[in-house]
Amino acid sequence: MYLIIVVKMGLRKIIIGENVFLYSKQAGVNPATKEGLIVIKIFLSGFKQTPLLINFLTWDDPMIGYPLNAGFPILNTLTGEKEIINLNRPKYIKECILYGQKAGWTGDNKLEPLDGLKMFSDFGYDISVLIPKNK
Repeated sequence: MYLIIVVKMGLRKIIIGENVFLYSKQAGVNPATKEGLIVIKIFLSGFKQTPLLINFLTWDDPMIGYPLNAGFPILNTLTGEKEIINLNRPKYIKECILYGQKAGWTGDNKLEPLDGLKMFSDFGYDISVLIPKNK
């Protein structure tokens, strides 16, 4: 059971090619396990019934909160460089959309929620620093 924290933001807009997408972010914490869950919900404009959902399940820290909400350095094994990943940056929303499209999301169809950490792993990031300690 996740306690939903008010980290919910209103809909924001991002344009990729000729398509307009709207997206929001919600977050919750399981106080017993100290796991944090951020859910990115993305809609193709005009298709609110078929959002793309991407879940980012990480640890949560009482001081810094969700690592991907505050910005957290993660090694990209493909480049050998650390990158600060912050899900508030449109760059990562674009990556979520492109990943969803690669998984078969067209904007007017439903998919099961995608695993955001797997997405980052597929992009070459070492996600081991984000995995909750009890996993």
